Amino acid sequence: MLDLFVKTLAKWYFKHCSTCKTTLFESVVNSFNKKIGCPECRKQIVIGRSLLKTIMVLIKMDFDELSDLFSNKETIPLMNALFRDITKRGLKTIRIGIPLYVVFDITNKCNLKCIHCYSSTQNDELTTSDVYHVIDMLYEAGTGIIDFGGGEPLLRNDIFDILSYSKNVGLYTSISTNGLLLSNDCIKRLKKLEIDHICISLDGAKQETHDYIRNKIGTYEKVITGIKNCVNAGINTQISTVIMKSNINELVDIYNLLKSLEVNGWYVYDFIPAGRGRELQNEILDPKKRQQLYSQLQDLAVSTDMSIKPYPYSITINSACEKDTYFYQKYGRLTDLFKGCLAARWVCHISSNGDLHPCYLLPQKLGNLKQDTFRDIWFDNSNLVLKELRDRTLLKGNCGMCRYRDVCGGCRARAFWKTDDYLESDSCWIKN
Repeated sequence: MLDLFVKTLAKWYFKHCSTCKTTLFESVVNSFNKKIGCPECRKQIVIGRSLLKTIMVLIKMDFDELSDLFSNKETIPLMNALFRDITKRGLKTIRIGIPLYVVFDITNKCNLKCIHCYSSTQNDELTTSDVYHVIDMLYEAGTGIIDFGGGEPLLRNDIFDILSYSKNVGLYTSISTNGLLLSNDCIKRLKKLEIDHICISLDGAKQETHDYIRNKIGTYEKVITGIKNCVNAGINTQISTVIMKSNINELVDIYNLLKSLEVNGWYVYDFIPAGRGRELQNEILDPKKRQQLYSQLQDLAVSTDMSIKPYPYSITINSACEKDTYFYQKYGRLTDLFKGCLAARWVCHISSNGDLHPCYLLPQKLGNLKQDTFRDIWFDNSNLVLKELRDRTLLKGNCGMCRYRDVCGGCRARAFWKTDDYLESDSCWIKN
């Protein structure tokens, strides 16, 4: 009965207004951002907000925090996708998870050989029509955001057609690039497509640092030029930085550089030695350094309007320990729903040949999307990898005994690349 009730409520949100054709869900979201809808929508908003509060209680989220959450451009498509899938499967959506965020590496071809690259294998590429088919399956399975990467995705001749198709399907669409191919013509085409955001890699505040990590002299200047051009074109410009021992001392300098460039956001990744990067064991941050990294990022994030997002999901460790920290206030409120490491639960990775993985740093093959449908793979109860990654009671070592196991669970990829066992303990600074 509870499932039927939740499904019925969720379906009501996706009815279209007879006047402006907007869904009630969109109208309610817009009301949090103080956007006034048409008169017909406004009549429904009071009821809509009241019913939304009921659903939020059922999925363990605080209704009073929605105003801040819905101000984040990436949260809205995720919540939209979540509710859209609840209309089909009820609370089963929450229990098992859906692929809300997908990294789709559509090519392994690249114009660089970065020392820390996780994508070191060469696969065949899906055809354009195959990519379209995968995008359709992802939307149907509940995806909200899709990020096209590689390799270097801009090396595909059909990249703009793929981005356009993804946008037309209704997905929040981004592209991750090393920034070397961001010519004026390329940026104009991305702008015309209304790409939701572009993520550009920058791994140092100094030319020698970035060029060393990217393994090619001259890349720094080209990347900085590309970033400036994207910002000037009005594209939502995000930067990704992989932090390791070679560049951790430049953290504040990178932040100041990005502030001067007026980018919109900064993804900060704690280096995990996957793929080619497995040879760089000396670059791994120890737990104490990682704790210092996240503390420093919190100090920076408090005083800026630039969105700072640390990965993997060590935010949840801080969330469990310090409720008043910036990252808990910004992201940690979602830990009761999403619960730490998202691999095989709320995120997944697709390689250039259609192989499906739990995340882009876990190489375990779940299936191939040319041979099976996404739903057949994702909801296969006999798939051992999926069953193990979704069951926190199976975690070993400190993670298995940790009092924060169910809201954090550690990073399964870091555990795997350290021990060859994704159920083993992650290394962190929490003492049980």
